[in-house]
Amino acid sequence: MKKPLITGSFIDIQHVNNWDAQYWVDECREWRDENWDAIVGDMHAIGLDTVIIINCAIWGRPLYPANRRTVGIQLPMPCADPVGAIVRAADRRGMGVYLGLGAFGRYSLNANPDLSPEHDAWLGCMAEDLREKYGGYQALKGFYITAEAHGIKEGGLFAQDDCDKTARFVKSIRERVGEAKLMMSPANLKKPRPEQLDPLQRQLEQLNVDIFAYQDHAGFEKVYKNLNFYVAAEGYSLIKPLHEKLGQQMWVNCEVFEYTEKRPDGRRVCTPCEFERLERQMGVAAPIADKLIIYQYQGLMNQRSSLVNIGAPGTDALHAAYVKHRARHM
Repeated sequence: MKKPLITGSFIDIQHVNNWDAQYWVDECREWRDENWDAIVGDMHAIGLDTVIIINCAIWGRPLYPANRRTVGIQLPMPCADPVGAIVRAADRRGMGVYLGLGAFGRYSLNANPDLSPEHDAWLGCMAEDLREKYGGYQALKGFYITAEAHGIKEGGLFAQDDCDKTARFVKSIRERVGEAKLMMSPANLKKPRPEQLDPLQRQLEQLNVDIFAYQDHAGFEKVYKNLNFYVAAEGYSLIKPLHEKLGQQMWVNCEVFEYTEKRPDGRRVCTPCEFERLERQMGVAAPIADKLIIYQYQGLMNQRSSLVNIGAPGTDALHAAYVKHRARHM
């Protein structure tokens, strides 16, 4: 049986939704190279070997010194190159990095971007630019496609229109970066019915990414009563053989947040979950998944320090509980 251990995490330089990330977004805006190095070092120390940068731009402004002609003018921040700082920090430690191709414009509350021709073209230019700037580092493993391709309401399949748009986006990126590995983190498909498996395999082939990291949606269970990560886990064993036939990896993205806290304006905020729930998430996903990743270490499961000065209440407790869990399973 595979060990129920996390080996990768998302990280954001500036989160696409400020309210989700209110416990870390403002501090991280002021970070410098040493802060990004410190958090990547902390991730490595607890066994993470993969860093996925959620978005290398925000509202169409690159978060790194981009090609001004094709991508645009960098958003000014105290760190001259946050993307580069993360890549270099990972490279020094033998870790892998996936660079997020987003964000072109506003992300809706369901996190899907506007997949327009302009979006596809601009992010294609960004992918080329990122590969040119950071492709010399062994850490660069590929790109994270930020479109999620949501499932239909009853589960088992992706919404075909969503699938079509995402597949066009992926095709436009493939044309720019060739054989670079592409990953996406779609919504979970619950438990497909037998008659859905053949059409689902055709959708997976159409999407044509190398890695599918399904969100387990545990973070939303208290908000949406029809969600249950155990149902999603039952589906993993049905979906995994489809990915194997297509030569795709199947990761599981374990959510380590709760989404119940609200700000005065009514918007929900991400706060750390109890470790007991994360332990159950890892336990049901680990036997099937090729890799367990989380959303996310930063702000929700990090260890506080002078350089990593972020986190919602409960962040340190979740970190400490996971460290003990890891020691038991090593």
